[in-house]
Formats: sequence, C-alpha cells, structure tokens
Amino acid sequence: MQQTACSVPGDIRATMVRILAYMGALAILAIAAASFFQPPTGVATVKAAPPPQWVNVERPHPAFELIMPELAASAFDYAILRRTADGTRKDMLSWGDAAASGPYVMVEIYRPGTANERFIDAPSEIAARIIAFNVTDDVKAAGEIASKFGTAHLVDFAITAQKTPNARERRCLGFARPFAEPAMQIDGWYCSAGDEVVDRAALSCLLDRLTIISAGGDAALAGVFARAEIKRTFCGQRNPILAATPERAAQVPIPRSVKSGVKLRGRLTQR
Repeated sequence: MQQTACSVPGDIRATMVRILAYMGALAILAIAAASFFQPPTGVATVKAAPPPQWVNVERPHPAFELIMPELAASAFDYAILRRTADGTRKDMLSWGDAAASGPYVMVEIYRPGTANERFIDAPSEIAARIIAFNVTDDVKAAGEIASKFGTAHLVDFAITAQKTPNARERRCLGFARPFAEPAMQIDGWYCSAGDEVVDRAALSCLLDRLTIISAGGDAALAGVFARAEIKRTFCGQRNPILAATPERAAQVPIPRSVKSGVKLRGRLTQR
C-alpha cells in the first residue's frame, strides 16, 4: 500500500494566503462602511449648541418695585435672568437706554444660587456689568453713601453706547451693597444725560425707593427689606428738586385742646 507524503511548507503557505485574503476582505468592508457614514463633501457637521448660561424669563412677575417719578418720560423695563447651572437669579430694573437722550438708570438685585459665591469690591462688580459699553473713563472708587440698606460703596465712571468717536459720553455713578444673610447684592448705576456729575442725593433716593413686592417664600429676603423700611427716610419730601418718595397720607386726629369753633387751614397728614 502506497502512502501519500504531505508537504508541511506547502500547507503553511496555503493557510497564510487564505488569512491574507480574509483580512483584505475585512479592510475593504471597513473602508466601505466608513465612506457610507461619512457626511458628503461640502456639508457641515451639525453640532448641538451649548445651553445658554443665562436664560431670560418670559413674562416675568416683578418681585421688586421702584417708583421714579422724575424718570416717567424714560422707557422702563423689568427683566429676570436665571443662570441654568445653579439657579442664580438677577432682577433688573432699568430706565432709559445708553443710546437714548435722557438719563440711564439700572438697578439689579443679584441672588446667587449657591451659598459659596462671594462678592468682590464695588469697582470690580460694576466693571463686570458694563463690558458691553465703551468705557471712556475707568471705573474707580468714589466713596460711599448711607442708605436704608446700610452703607453702599460708590464708583465713578463714564460710558458711551457705541465705540464710535461721535458717541455721546455719559457720566455715571455706580453702587454696590452686598449682604451676607441672605447672600445677595443690590447694585447698579445712575448715568446722567451727558457729562454732568450725578448728584449723590439722587442715588441715595433711588435706594430709598426700592421696595419688595413678593419674597417668594424667602423669609431672609423679606427680613432685609422689612428692616430697611424702618430706616426709610422718604427722600425728597421737602426737597423742591427731588421728587418725593410716594407715601400714603393719613388723617391726624385733632387734639382735644383745640376748640371746636377754631377753623384750621389745610389738612394735617401723618408721616
């Protein structure tokens, strides 16, 4: 019986050829799959836009009020911004516009969403809020004023609405009053219609008129404004230049010592 001899090197070569052919087929399939899923030339890949850092609340319900009779001719706006990351809230009350002809006033009540957020010095706080304007005179400390909320630090600066040579410059007086409990800050600025210096009494009166409408269940916030109301000075009540802070008049009982037959002129009111 004749036995057939097997060539070992020949078997190895045949196996290698089959492996190489199999790998080549896989490479062709991989190239075809990559070209199938690749977007066509000239078509940009659409990427999801990151969520905005601040969201403007539509149809906001005002939580604060500030009656400014002397700014009645200026357009008023109330906006609420929320930071999506931690729920920080900004209530912003503004009169006029930096590009308009009249005064430009902004008051912001800033309430951080986290307790570890800290406020910095007044010039830095205001400088961070006016980066959209062309600052023609750098923000610098300008002393302080007393208000019903306590001492507020002032800053002086000048801005123009647009970065053009012919833009009108406004002189501004900014302020910042931080609180530790609850963590919040009342800040803003009062810009005159031109380069005239802002009266500090007008800024003090601005803070005196700021009141709360709804605390939203925040007892600490309500307490800040309740304690401030006790210290309210009703600015401008006897000042012919500044408009009086609105207050409700009440009839005062006539003393018993006044005889019924005596006629009094005018009406007595209680402050």
